[in-house]
Amino acid sequence: MNRYIESINELNEWELRIILNELINEAEASSDSGKLLQVIDDRIAEARSKREEIERLQRHVHIVFSLSDAGSLKVALSEAGRRHENKVVAFNDLFSIGPIKHLEQPEGQRNRQRWMLDRFSPFQVLNDRNRESQLDHIIEEIKAIPEEKSVIVWCSDNSHDQTGMRLVMHLLKDRQQPVQLVNFSECLREMTVPPFAQAYVDPEVYRDMVSNYENARLLSSRERQQYMAEWEELSNSDYEFRLWQGGEIKGSEIEAIDGIIVSAAVSAVQESGDEEGFVKAGTVVAKVFEHFNQVIGDGFIEYRVWSLISNGVFEFRGLPGALYQYSIKLG
Repeated sequence: MNRYIESINELNEWELRIILNELINEAEASSDSGKLLQVIDDRIAEARSKREEIERLQRHVHIVFSLSDAGSLKVALSEAGRRHENKVVAFNDLFSIGPIKHLEQPEGQRNRQRWMLDRFSPFQVLNDRNRESQLDHIIEEIKAIPEEKSVIVWCSDNSHDQTGMRLVMHLLKDRQQPVQLVNFSECLREMTVPPFAQAYVDPEVYRDMVSNYENARLLSSRERQQYMAEWEELSNSDYEFRLWQGGEIKGSEIEAIDGIIVSAAVSAVQESGDEEGFVKAGTVVAKVFEHFNQVIGDGFIEYRVWSLISNGVFEFRGLPGALYQYSIKLG
């Protein structure tokens, strides 16, 4: 029995779901399935009851825009002794890239998924492994937040967070109770370089902000209406790439950062290129992030690298598939 427990603990949630579905199908096909199916029904009922009890205790709902940010928030809430009364809802997406036209509707979600699948090969696997964080599920979960629970949205000044925040305000358009907002970039504006993402907030400062989440700024009705109007404008746009510039989300052409990538490659070659002028692709991507304070993901930068390779701007050597497996140089 111990070896089964050890094996189960090694599996991901999506793998456990597949196994459970297969076991249920086999049990239903068996002539002696009654007892086993009854056990499954009982366990499902117990799990639902436990989940409902947990949700009853959760008085606050926190909304963040990445699984990484969600993990940090859960840890900080636990350290503050407040985890049991707080629910964390996390998007697993990158709203700075890809189409977002009518994203709150099924057709808009399908259109975005097709766009991502066409450009990022790992997207389907990652999407399947995080079913509870899939876009359609999160959208419905946010729309269904009860009025009696407070809502706190956490973001920073980058196009990903800010686009996601405006989507959330649209999803909460019928909510009567207030919505609170924590914007790390605004709260820490006095710093020499305010953080443009949660990952750049000092851990001690972050823990203190989380401990005082109930004092987060309440958005006025006018602010909420403004964010909803801005979402409508974004949602009706055909742009597939967004940058945070001058305190606003700016729609850009998909090739907008190609020049930055080329400049990063030139700099990387000068610092660590080989005698033939090749440099690791991962080094170039890291160099882009050094001077480009935007949340766009290394996958998107690599996608643009391969577009530049296809257009003859770069040559490559090595094995496609991972940034450390191949090198590039100017063609």
